[in-house]
Amino acid sequence: MAKDEEVIPREYLTPERGAVLLENLPIFVGFSKSDLIKIYSLGELRLYKPGSNIVIEGENSVGMYVVLEGQVGIFKAGRGPRDEGHLLAHLGSGMCFGEMSFIDHKPRSATVAAQNKVLTYFLDGGVWQRAMENDPGLALRFYRNFAEVLSVRLRSLDEQFILSQKQLWKYSLTRREA
Repeated sequence: MAKDEEVIPREYLTPERGAVLLENLPIFVGFSKSDLIKIYSLGELRLYKPGSNIVIEGENSVGMYVVLEGQVGIFKAGRGPRDEGHLLAHLGSGMCFGEMSFIDHKPRSATVAAQNKVLTYFLDGGVWQRAMENDPGLALRFYRNFAEVLSVRLRSLDEQFILSQKQLWKYSLTRREA
């Protein structure tokens, strides 16, 4: 658990209470209370000040985060030297980030910054892998849930892409007519 326990609310400091937090996340649906206690015990709590970067696009790290309190912004770097990047999304309590690097062990695909004081539950990918090797049933449930969560996100991104393409098409037609 976190080193600075006096600033972390007490309800997060026991695995039993932490398990209650995890059970409401789509990625942990269907897990038993004892499984959730075991999973929560594998991770650690991390507290971030407003404006601090939690992960940075391009860095090599393989942990997954769950936002327990606060809000984070997801930013994608721009392509040109003067392009500072783009806000992709805001995530709040109960939302996860860092899953892609957690699974594929590739560099971070975006920067995640604390928008205010943020408390996260962090699960290191290496620690997780070792635990899953000892419990294939737990691993199977986790990766199935994980695939479902990513599928929902991909479908949502597909819809957003289609809408943006329609808007671009309409805009280009109105510009050509003018």
